[in-house]
Amino acid sequence: MKERIERLKKLTYIPQNEIAWLIEQAELSVKQQGIIEENKRQQDITVHQFRQAQKDIQHLSGQSSRYKQALEKIITNLNFAITVAQNELEGDVK
Repeated sequence: MKERIERLKKLTYIPQNEIAWLIEQAELSVKQQGIIEENKRQQDITVHQFRQAQKDIQHLSGQSSRYKQALEKIITNLNFAITVAQNELEGDVK
């Protein structure tokens, strides 16, 4: 292709079939540019979605950690309440 373009540059008269080939190549180039731009747009969307998913995962991980801590406190308080209740029952039994 490069050789053909160089040969055409040297001509003073360009035959019709060569002009048709040049037009075809130009149209192909425009289509390829459109495809490249669409792929870039899709890539940008994918990157944005990935970053948003990372943020969501970090947020949910933080929430999970807070829920776990709260649950551990509840369990500790329940264990304490059970121990107190057992002590009171043992005191009533004696």
